[in-house]
Amino acid sequence: MNYQKVLKSLKKVSYLNIINYYYPLFEKKLKFIFLSKNRLYLRNSGKSDDIFKKKLGKNLDFDEFRRVFFNNEIFGYSNSKEKSKIIEELNQNHLNSINKYIKLANHVISKEFIIFEKNYRFKDKIDWHYSFFDDFRWKLENSDKIDIRPKYKSHFVDVKYVWELNRHQFLPYLGFAYFITKDEKYAIEFKKLILDWIEKNPPLCGINWVSGLEISIRLISWIFTLYFFGDSKEINNNHFFSKIFKVLFQHAYYLRYFYTKRSLNHTIGELFGVYLFSKVFEEIKQIKRWEKKFFKKLKKQIILQIRPDGVGIEQSVNYHKFVLEFFSLFAFLNPNLINESEGIIIEKMFDYLLHSIKPDSQFPLIGDVDDGKVLLLTNFEEYKFFDLLNMGAILFRKEELKFITKKISPVSILLFGEKGIKTFNELESIEPTKNFEYFDKSGYFIIRNNWTEKASYLFVDFGRFGPLGAAHSHSDITNIIFSYNGKNIIIDSGNYSYNRSWKERKYFRSSKAHNILSINNKNQAQSIGWFSWEKKPKTKRNVNLKNSEIELSCVHNGYQGFLVNRQIMTNKNLDKIIIKDTVFQSNNKFDEDPYNIDLYFHFDKDINIKIEKSSVQIDDELLFTVKSNKQFSMSIQKSYYSPAYGHKYENTALVIHLKHSFKEKNKIQIISKIKPIRFQNSSNN
Repeated sequence: MNYQKVLKSLKKVSYLNIINYYYPLFEKKLKFIFLSKNRLYLRNSGKSDDIFKKKLGKNLDFDEFRRVFFNNEIFGYSNSKEKSKIIEELNQNHLNSINKYIKLANHVISKEFIIFEKNYRFKDKIDWHYSFFDDFRWKLENSDKIDIRPKYKSHFVDVKYVWELNRHQFLPYLGFAYFITKDEKYAIEFKKLILDWIEKNPPLCGINWVSGLEISIRLISWIFTLYFFGDSKEINNNHFFSKIFKVLFQHAYYLRYFYTKRSLNHTIGELFGVYLFSKVFEEIKQIKRWEKKFFKKLKKQIILQIRPDGVGIEQSVNYHKFVLEFFSLFAFLNPNLINESEGIIIEKMFDYLLHSIKPDSQFPLIGDVDDGKVLLLTNFEEYKFFDLLNMGAILFRKEELKFITKKISPVSILLFGEKGIKTFNELESIEPTKNFEYFDKSGYFIIRNNWTEKASYLFVDFGRFGPLGAAHSHSDITNIIFSYNGKNIIIDSGNYSYNRSWKERKYFRSSKAHNILSINNKNQAQSIGWFSWEKKPKTKRNVNLKNSEIELSCVHNGYQGFLVNRQIMTNKNLDKIIIKDTVFQSNNKFDEDPYNIDLYFHFDKDINIKIEKSSVQIDDELLFTVKSNKQFSMSIQKSYYSPAYGHKYENTALVIHLKHSFKEKNKIQIISKIKPIRFQNSSNN
């Protein structure tokens, strides 16, 4: 009996009214007792089989567990009957990918790793606790006592680097290399790495048992990889499998009892990890109960965390994609879900990515970006989502996604097998018909003039901050991203790093790092930590479409005492964009003190801009003109751009500055226009 059942029983006792008063305290204490017991079980499971006997039966039959695992045809490549067809398809269409994956597998054998922007080679064995910063490494102490943001040599250590290594998303490359070559050296290396990790990372000890999301992704990576080694005597034997099964169970047991309840993408990731484990071993009746429980929990998250327009509630394109990988795998494992309401929402999530994709095949850097991935063999891919989009094309038979991804990916071939190959080949490749899309519940507008790589593209972010503490939101209400003729012009600054520097974390989340207006260098909400905002502003949006003309507006109260309104007027060809920013006081207080008003536009690092009077030339192609009802100045300042986690480059920002005191009730208005120079010249003649 668990603590929820005890509480439910007590509630039924009518004469214990006192329980109603003490119930919350009692629940907290009872939960602590039960979870402490489970934590103790887990901590001791490295030394004793008691937890396994208690949860799986006294007669632990690891040979049966191994049979259940390798006989489960859960993925295309785990089905022995499909292996030859899958390998044939890969050889015919993806020789370059095969060679790349095998090369990466050989790098793993050589202990060479790419962790974000760092290339590192371990001399002998892998140090699973190494930080990748100076010579700092985490101690092997109780995981609940570890500081995940320690200060070392005058800077903070970014825990994401050690966690990225310990997600073990490099292991599927070893499995794939064995799958193709049948060379046992890859199986031997996999076994060595797993056994070494088990020895160096006892349950609930060290940095690698701190985060449930990291535990879940590692569990998923092990399951993905194991299926490649079904024919390997090094792996598919009772001695090794009993060792790895115990640690798989430890990971799943942790997630079963300690998954985070209100942590958004973390909750989804952790629920999926334990669900996948229970799905793989669903023939075992004790684990089958987990499968039913976590199927319901994960299904519920689709409704809770995705808005009706198909956009993730965290207001980040990167995290939208991250949770969509989990949900896509969930739909893959449960095809009946696709025609239910949850499946319809997942399909809408793909629609958002489809329309968000830029002409250069990258995605806008809205909100936080940490390059998180779940799908196998995507760990070293560029910042593209093609493997995920390809999976969506097959799951939902979406011809527009085939148009984007062109051909079936190696990941889809491995996961879907022959059935997926057939489905993809039967799909027509149809260019999307919509060039304007409004995601009304999330506040995003996306406009493009065509679907070629030479398209002009405008992404307008009129969305609000995310829920709760809005951990992955930026101060970016009214932000825009613009490409012209396929070239990135106005960009979002990105994210860079979560933990290494408070100054950098604060900058990349700030108003000044986005293409918006700022008052007195403030943010639109109050930052109260590395991952939290409070006093989040309210927004009001409006859209007006008339023939080919588009007018969008958003007003917010992000700066205390003021309302800021941005209007964007353009047409469906995007050959003229007018941005009108208006600031007016929202109270009756008239200030003598002047306010600093700054309007920022950040340009791609490869763009040349130069100021001429009240206009700016952009690569001798576009003219950016500025007008205001108040005196202003313009300057080009150094800025920073981070296209991926850990990567930072210098770029330039145009800053339009004015200083104004609101002695009487008046407003400030700045009008910015972007227009091709050839149009400007023709209109002057």
